[in-house]
Amino acid sequence: MDSLRAVSSGTFYLGVMQSLQYAAGFLFYVVVVRVLSPSEVGSFSLLLMALGVFNTLTLLALNSGVIRFVSEGVGRGDLEYAYSSYSAALRVVLCVSLPALFFGFALSPLLSSYLSVGVFGVVCMLCAAFVLDLTSLFGAVMFGFSLFREVSLQNILFVFLSRFGGLLLAYLGLGVLGLSLGFLMGSVATLIFSLAVLKGRLRFSSRGFSLRRLFGFSLPLYGYNIVVLAQHWFDVLILSFVAGLGVAGTYYIAVSSVAPLAILWAPLSSALFPTLSYLNGAGDVEGFRLVGERALRFSTAIVLPLSAALSSVSYTALSVVYGSRYAEATAAFSILALTSILSAYSSIYSAELQSRGSTRPIFLAGVLSVATYLALLAALTPPLKLVGAASARAAMLSVSFAFLYREAGSPLPANLFRSLISALIIGATLTPVELLFGAGLYVKVLVELVVFASSFALVFRFVKPLSGEDLELLKAALPTLFRRGG
Repeated sequence: MDSLRAVSSGTFYLGVMQSLQYAAGFLFYVVVVRVLSPSEVGSFSLLLMALGVFNTLTLLALNSGVIRFVSEGVGRGDLEYAYSSYSAALRVVLCVSLPALFFGFALSPLLSSYLSVGVFGVVCMLCAAFVLDLTSLFGAVMFGFSLFREVSLQNILFVFLSRFGGLLLAYLGLGVLGLSLGFLMGSVATLIFSLAVLKGRLRFSSRGFSLRRLFGFSLPLYGYNIVVLAQHWFDVLILSFVAGLGVAGTYYIAVSSVAPLAILWAPLSSALFPTLSYLNGAGDVEGFRLVGERALRFSTAIVLPLSAALSSVSYTALSVVYGSRYAEATAAFSILALTSILSAYSSIYSAELQSRGSTRPIFLAGVLSVATYLALLAALTPPLKLVGAASARAAMLSVSFAFLYREAGSPLPANLFRSLISALIIGATLTPVELLFGAGLYVKVLVELVVFASSFALVFRFVKPLSGEDLELLKAALPTLFRRGG
């Protein structure tokens, strides 16, 4: 039960972090389209892609290795083992990322021309990417020591400083350069915060740590991260070729709008990984099984009903946030929302496999899913445009889920049937309002919110997708100050 509460408490803090991150991201995109021209927004998105490429290629997924080995060392009471693992990882990352940074500097004029951004803007984003490599490693150390609150603060600090600092500079006339400067300032401030938090814990060990062991765990994840990078961009790129930048941009908005659903499972799987690594290191097989099963139950009960609700009101949701010009993404948005449960399951199964040190299946799942994705993109996108791209992405998620489910060996959650019934009831109450209610847009939003809240409360009261024990554990997840009598 202590381990369950550790996961629950960690999930609470990470949930707050993810909520604030997605809220900040939502506000950022709502404002940025009003500050920059569409072409400038496109240039900035390509800069973000460059940042992602740098981080993915140079971090080598060693942050995941640090989480695993630090938490494992803490679980065994061998702190020197923990210190030596992140010392080795830091040396490797510095040896890779520093040359990559200077190589990026040399290429910055070419990148500037390709991205339609000034050279200084490219340099600022590359520097931000380098600093984020370091903050990722230090964040992994915090995860390993179960400092979930500090990890949450670290991420919140970066998101708010980078986005809103950048927006302020862009509003003052610096445009895309202002956004790049915002990311650089946010990353440096986050690095300083990370060092302050880890003061007294960040002991660098002279004891050697097997690089073979470190890479044996991280390299399959590294390959998987490269695959994920491709997953995030291929459909947008192909759409831009076959349907034009306007359609690709509309689809990108749909994909970005579904992304906040990850708040429903990402904090849980993030807290799950170090906790399961601890249990695995301690040899607690029953605790490992119980924590994994409970994580699946929570995700199923929450993600299925909410994703069904969002897919039912997709036209209204897109119109009220971005305007009616994005309503053509309604069908694609619904497909992506409905299949978000597969992402939730895959995330949890991946955490289970990583905590056992079994990362090869994660990489293979990525390769198989991307192969399916690319084949379907080529076949479906030219005739079906946005719906074809969304269907290809849904198929990719299905293949990944099926493979990871088989490799993890965990049963489907016991509350799957009740959660499906809950999702169907919520969807059935919202769909008539979405299709038949003819009032103004904002009145319709208010009505749909009332209908959703009522139906959600009723299904949790009568269908009970979560048991009483599950709800008690959720109460235990809240810090003392949030509980009565605390």
